[in-house]
Amino acid sequence: MSKWKRRRLLFMAEVHERRGTDPSDVLAGLHELAAEDPYDLEVLLTAAELLADRADRRTGTAREADLAASIALLQRCVPLVPPGHYDRGRVFNSLGQRLFTVAQGTDSPEPVAESVLAFREAVAATPHGDNMRQVNQFYLVVQLGEHFERSRDRDAPVEAVQVAREGYAIVPPSDGLRPMFRTALITSLRHLAGATAHVEPLQEAVGLAREALSEASSTSDRAGAQFDLVRALRALHDATTDTRLLVEAVDLSEQCLAATPRRDPEFNRRRTRLASAVRLLAQDRRDPDLMRRAIDLMRATIETPSAADEHADTLIDLTQSLASLHAMTNDQLALRDAELTARTAVAAAPDPGPRRTEAQFALATILLYRSSVDARGTDAVALHEALGLFQHVAAATPPDHRERGDRLWQLGVTLRDLARHDDSDTAALQRQARHVFAEAASAAGPPNVRIKNFQHLGAMEAALGDPHAALAAYEAAVALLPQLTPNWLSYMGNIIELRQIEGLPDGAAAAALELGRPERALELLELSRGILHGRTLEARDLRLLRHRSPQLHAELLRLRTALNARAREGNDGNWDNLMSRIRSLEGMAGFLRAPSVQALRRHADQGPVVIVNITERRCDALILRADAKQPVLPVPLTRLTQADVIAHLLRLTRAVFAAPNDPSLLTRRDAQRDLDEILRWLWDRVTAPVLDALSLTAPSSDTQPPPRIWWCPVGLMAYFPLHAAGHHDSGGKATVMDRAVSSYTTTVRALAGRFSPPATGTTLDTLVVAVPDAENAPSLPGAAAEAEALTELLPNALVLSGAQATFENVVRALPAYPVAHFSCHGLTFWENPAAGTLLLHDHLTRPLTVEQLSAMELPYADLAYLSACSTSNTHPDNADEALHITGAFQLAGYRRVIGTLWPVNDTTSVEITRATYADLTHGGSTPPRTELSAQALHRAVRALRDRYPASPSLWAGYVHVGH
Repeated sequence: MSKWKRRRLLFMAEVHERRGTDPSDVLAGLHELAAEDPYDLEVLLTAAELLADRADRRTGTAREADLAASIALLQRCVPLVPPGHYDRGRVFNSLGQRLFTVAQGTDSPEPVAESVLAFREAVAATPHGDNMRQVNQFYLVVQLGEHFERSRDRDAPVEAVQVAREGYAIVPPSDGLRPMFRTALITSLRHLAGATAHVEPLQEAVGLAREALSEASSTSDRAGAQFDLVRALRALHDATTDTRLLVEAVDLSEQCLAATPRRDPEFNRRRTRLASAVRLLAQDRRDPDLMRRAIDLMRATIETPSAADEHADTLIDLTQSLASLHAMTNDQLALRDAELTARTAVAAAPDPGPRRTEAQFALATILLYRSSVDARGTDAVALHEALGLFQHVAAATPPDHRERGDRLWQLGVTLRDLARHDDSDTAALQRQARHVFAEAASAAGPPNVRIKNFQHLGAMEAALGDPHAALAAYEAAVALLPQLTPNWLSYMGNIIELRQIEGLPDGAAAAALELGRPERALELLELSRGILHGRTLEARDLRLLRHRSPQLHAELLRLRTALNARAREGNDGNWDNLMSRIRSLEGMAGFLRAPSVQALRRHADQGPVVIVNITERRCDALILRADAKQPVLPVPLTRLTQADVIAHLLRLTRAVFAAPNDPSLLTRRDAQRDLDEILRWLWDRVTAPVLDALSLTAPSSDTQPPPRIWWCPVGLMAYFPLHAAGHHDSGGKATVMDRAVSSYTTTVRALAGRFSPPATGTTLDTLVVAVPDAENAPSLPGAAAEAEALTELLPNALVLSGAQATFENVVRALPAYPVAHFSCHGLTFWENPAAGTLLLHDHLTRPLTVEQLSAMELPYADLAYLSACSTSNTHPDNADEALHITGAFQLAGYRRVIGTLWPVNDTTSVEITRATYADLTHGGSTPPRTELSAQALHRAVRALRDRYPASPSLWAGYVHVGH
């Protein structure tokens, strides 16, 4: 072909590219030229760019073919531009952009990784001072961010931050690329925080975003800066759980949206960001009105024309928000709308593509959820449709996809639920579920996902009659628990994560008991329960490791973060290797190991610890004793079933929460009878067999002090007053409280360190907090009466009453007083245990919550007496974690806590308080002997029982926790 024709083809190619017209004829000529001279760089580059330009105007397979052909031509160009060649930067810039375009249509990390390599070469090939260097740097930063989000490669954000800082420092303030670089740097810092679990990059990101906002001159620039600041605040909130950051993010999002014209291309994106922030705040506060606000914003976005993939994203978010609203309010219309929205999302998402898969997953999840909450029973039709959708999703999810384990888990749960309600094919469905759970558990993924897959695998193996395989699966699940990241999840995040493994402790113990291994059952219970309490013990290990080997300490934090962040390098082999190296250090052999039964039995020196475990397959009590030969005595509870426990729990809830407030005397009388019958049932089915096994077969005498016993109920058993079980009309012959002094503990390990006295030099002075008239709450005259009684018995006490009982005063005083007494209202929230609150004088503006109490460190704290309602009540899925007000005081460091299982009577609370402290202080003549607090409470409650045996709600709800 002549040079003239070559020049003409290149000129026509430029014309087509500018006009956006069909270049087919020119492409044919360029391909002919390339065939004649395969080293003609200009022809190859021109053809590649024409193909890419045409791909932007096409869809489907035609678009994919043009992109593939463009990339192939660019790859042919690479050998023609060795280092130092003038066009090397241009070739790699074009190749990087084409690869990134391909990546938008797939979840695979490979095209993005290749794009990163291309832009690295483009940056290296562009000399300093050339404006294209900053352009290539910007693209490299963006692609490194995308690479991190897909692969969780922790090195990517480190490089991205370095490149972004260099580019940002060089670009002049007047250059339009500068704000883009700053935004990219802010994003890279957020990614760096996610990779390292450090909060400092997020603080820097917020600082940069505030700087951008202060420099913004125009309304549009200010709105853009507000948008960047919102994203940075959101990330910092997620790391610190500081709700004030989230509130600021919502406020800024509102301002940003108000300043953005509706015709602005960014309007929908900013409205979506506002909806996301409002939704998160609604979930944080469990506020249905805020959730409705988020839903309204999402609906408005959907009504606005937008790209199909963006439309599908918003529909998926709306689906999840509607499901959350249903979970908060039981609004059936919200659940119906969630399903309809999910179906619309499936129809709107491009097919094939990752958004179609995500929409199918959202619909399947809603169908599975709908079936689980259907008041009429499991909806088999919904389950079958969900099964088909989950199977499609599983087939479309690559083996290395970060969500594969979670998606397979949902598929396995669907098969399991179908097996429970399909009599014709139960075994086949169970085998399918077992296969799915096994695959998901063995796949690379974060520990929380693998744990729940191993847990469900264990349940399937047990159902299929293989106890050895069941125990192996449960043990694998429990072994992964130390890998969970404890310190960068929010408190609510920990709660949500721990709810995912509800049922793991009791299932694992039952599997060991099936094989006649009670000691192993107890060890598994200790490993898998009270995880938040166990973090206190773990912190000691971590401090010791940091002292012994800062390098291994840093490596542990990095690997744990990588595992939880779904990074590819995080795996069991790396974890096991690191544990071996740490445990080889002097004095570190027990690092992050649960203590053996022989070590645990030392905590039973002062009395047995009774673990009550309830499962669908079997019910048992495990009695831990100081006996070295047989430390664990199993007691099969053959007359108890899980269904019976659930039925009696519902009855108990009605009796102690609803009936006391009923205006009908008959209803209140029936509630007392129900509670009395529950105490009898507890005695017959649970506590009598235990006491018989301990040879506690007769009431204690006046001359012989009653023995101590610690109850450690698992799961739903934590709601029952085991200490008050019995036939209280039997003259003391058949009740727990007439044979032993009872205390409770979350785990055996929770008793560790609680026998030591406060540090030398501290005194047992008492802080008394009394709030008789909290705003927006019923009056509590008993609070003032308790304060008055305690002032007489404890002359050195600091009394904060009424307006003095503020958040600031209480929090300032707690570290200085080993004994703390609270007489006020207590509020618990099942769906958000972190928000459980003791109502102080200023509770409306500064509530003293479970989350705040749990974060305190009070090493000299001794006794907390909580004369408030329902301080030991929490969501059933969190029962094993004691996520309630009583448990919060334990986490703060109190060795012993007196709390309540349900709402208590104001008048009798005063009586029990006065009697308990009079006992502890010898009538006010000595400081309180806190080591006798269990016995003092026991005597006070039993005296009230003797006067009102037919009204157990008055006395059975008081519990002693700890030593």
